[in-house]
Amino acid sequence: MRVAARFVVPVSALLIVFGTPSASVAWGTEGHRSITRRAVDALPQPLREFFSADGDFVVDHVIDPDLWRIMDLEGRLGAEGPNHYFDIDGLGEPRPFSRVPRDRRAFLARYGTSRAGEAGRLPWQAADVFDRLVASLRNTGRGSRVVAATDARYFAAVLAHYVEDAHVPFHASTNHDGQLSGQRGIHARFESDLVRRNAETLVLVPVRVDTVGPIVDVMFDTIVASEASVAAILDADRRAARGSTVYDDGYYRRFFQDVRVVLQDRLSHAASSVASILVSAWRAAGSPLLAGRGGRP
Repeated sequence: MRVAARFVVPVSALLIVFGTPSASVAWGTEGHRSITRRAVDALPQPLREFFSADGDFVVDHVIDPDLWRIMDLEGRLGAEGPNHYFDIDGLGEPRPFSRVPRDRRAFLARYGTSRAGEAGRLPWQAADVFDRLVASLRNTGRGSRVVAATDARYFAAVLAHYVEDAHVPFHASTNHDGQLSGQRGIHARFESDLVRRNAETLVLVPVRVDTVGPIVDVMFDTIVASEASVAAILDADRRAARGSTVYDDGYYRRFFQDVRVVLQDRLSHAASSVASILVSAWRAAGSPLLAGRGGRP
């Protein structure tokens, strides 16, 4: 589901939970929160303490970008929807898409404004929010530390959402809801329903905090890996459905059996990527002391 929206008001004015988003967007509410919780809990001190402050602020607000979509909010770049996906397979380039320019201006020059707009802008949106997070972390030692810290936590939540979206295979495909293959609803069945139904049995690898390169490159690499899983998921959906459009418990058991490895990989990698990028932002900010808590990771 792709709905328009984006914020245009200051961060402090957005600290409102509008409600619960549709389960068909991104990893679903609980999926996003679970990934973010695992990422924050794996951060070294004092980053873990900083991003865990104010209760579960970062975890609670990681779903906000989906709420902006539902509320039809707009921003300086237009609709919020394209910030959540990048349909890299629709650009006419051979896999593994090494010909797709990663520089925003070069990308627009190659494909034109209209075609580039249809593809989405997830990699560059994540990079923009990363830069804002870095600035806010740097400002925790300047002026009003409380305001800067609140902004940093909010940007962390927003960035986590976009990074997690890049790990969803159908956020990297023109066939984003099975509409091109007669499999409508596959988006939610894979990324939300399977997670909700199998949350207790998913086996996720421990979160790793690694050194990462430029965020645009990280996002592109993640999107390429996500898109590579689309064909296998669609095939598994056909086998599990057995020609029926009734998605009952039997269907979900068969579907999960075939895609469990892919689902666990995407969820595991998402948490490690969020944790690694948050640490990278802190380092890019000059490794500041955060919120007067002292110490450094």
